[in-house]
Amino acid sequence: MNLIIGLSMLILGGISAGSSYVPLKGIKGWAWESLWAVQGIVAWLLLPLLLALLATPHLFAVLHRIPFSTLAVTYAFGFLWGVGGLAWGMAVRYIGLALGFTIATGFLSSLGTLVPIIASGRITEVLATPAGKITLVSVALSLVGIVVCGKAGMRRDKERQQGSAGFQFKKGILIAFAAGVLGACFAFGISTGDPIRQQAIAAGASPVWAASPVFFVELLGGITVNLLYSVVMNRRNRTFSDYRRAGDAGTLRSNYAFSALIGVLWYLQFVFYGMAAFYMGPYSFTNWSIHMSFMVVASNLWGYYFKEWKGVSAATTRWNATGIIILVIAGIMMGVAGAQAAISH
Repeated sequence: MNLIIGLSMLILGGISAGSSYVPLKGIKGWAWESLWAVQGIVAWLLLPLLLALLATPHLFAVLHRIPFSTLAVTYAFGFLWGVGGLAWGMAVRYIGLALGFTIATGFLSSLGTLVPIIASGRITEVLATPAGKITLVSVALSLVGIVVCGKAGMRRDKERQQGSAGFQFKKGILIAFAAGVLGACFAFGISTGDPIRQQAIAAGASPVWAASPVFFVELLGGITVNLLYSVVMNRRNRTFSDYRRAGDAGTLRSNYAFSALIGVLWYLQFVFYGMAAFYMGPYSFTNWSIHMSFMVVASNLWGYYFKEWKGVSAATTRWNATGIIILVIAGIMMGVAGAQAAISH
């Protein structure tokens, strides 16, 4: 039962994250850096702080008891993840909601699952079990899915002459790769921040919500890099005025509302992910890939809804659909690996 609940939380988190950039369509008259700053403050500062305060008795006393080295490393991984998040947003601009999410999450899924296992020295142990072998096969499948989706993107680029349609595939694919590599740091931050979670439980926090202070510390790193970027770009592009006007008052209000909604949807994934970590138990190393797979599904459904693949050949659409299916299968295999590990123990 716990495994089913955990999987359900991961699915909800993936859907929330995969839908988070949809409100971009409603923001008019603002520079990218302005909307990014507003959504970042909501997603990576206000909501993490609020949930951590609600979930953790005496939050700042708990954090005070954590070694500085643990806080610093968790923050640093969040900072690197923040750079990846910034790249992710740019990738969506250059190659679209569907393909940007698909390629970046493919890298996230593979690296976020595999690298922590290698870094902890557990690779031999993992390979010795059926669950571990399934895990590694699923990582390989994720990489295959990335290649197939990349092929679809190149075909779309050629067929639609993407540069004139607002997409720039070559630039976007490089940025999506960077987003995936750096974005995987979030999984490492969760691992290094586990002493914070344990201390929160000792202070009386529910195990279901005990990851909240970990996310708060890690996302402080994320908001740091993103606010720095936004302020620098606001100054360079002379767009500080965006925060006071956007054509008319109605547009200004809607821009703030849609930007905040991006932040809310983005942060909800962490709420669901934190709950999943409790229900999945010691086999939560599969969580990242499952979460990413359903993020791919949601983002691609939105991509089709917004006609990002309109006008391409049926063969190109099949390439993209095949890549998505491969990535989803890889995520499901991660869940199977977790169940197999639970049964064997």
